[in-house]
Amino acid sequence: MAYVDLYCERIAPGLLGEPINMLSNLAFFAAAWWVWRHAAMAGAGASRARWLAGLLALIGAGSFTFHAFATGWAEWLDVLPILLFQLVFLWRYFRDIAGWRRVAAGLFLVGFAAAGVEAGNYPQWLNGSLSYLPALLVLLGIAVWHGRTGRAGWGSLAAAGGTFVVSLFFRSIDNAVCPAFAIGTHFLWHFLNAAVLALAVRGWMLGVSGAALSGRLGGVAGRRIGEPS
Repeated sequence: MAYVDLYCERIAPGLLGEPINMLSNLAFFAAAWWVWRHAAMAGAGASRARWLAGLLALIGAGSFTFHAFATGWAEWLDVLPILLFQLVFLWRYFRDIAGWRRVAAGLFLVGFAAAGVEAGNYPQWLNGSLSYLPALLVLLGIAVWHGRTGRAGWGSLAAAGGTFVVSLFFRSIDNAVCPAFAIGTHFLWHFLNAAVLALAVRGWMLGVSGAALSGRLGGVAGRRIGEPS
């Protein structure tokens, strides 16, 4: 069976062809553990935060498998958990914080997924990183909206967006630096992207707990002046 040779570190097939890329996926498990431990930060959304933590662990497991086996089937295990996390996270953000209706959120996610698939048709650009451009633009967009509307957690989302830019840079130059740096830079993408996802979830957790608190306070104020809550 032919192996998938996408990254600088791999020069031959086998389970130990990318040891650093493989082991750097432990960062996703660390991010999952952090989100799980701090799920209460989301208030009533704690159970949803734990689901996101589970998806973070799934990303780590899928990427670990791909960098270990480097086969076509393993590549699907790498790609699908990432897409699933993106869709679930954005669904929760638009529903829980932005207050979008199901139809609007669903249509957006269809367009988002389609944009990612289309961008993935150009693997020769930026070492395949172009497929993450829709996610970057949406993350930066919600960070701006989050801040402009005064939501709690804006700093975490802004930090996630900034870190995402840096992580994509290291992902994009992996093969280009091979002559000078034999192990490449893809492992830095893993470390930084794990931080991106943890920061994004933290921003959501703070935002959703703040939205719930705002709703409760609004309800109390409404009852005080004789209006329905």
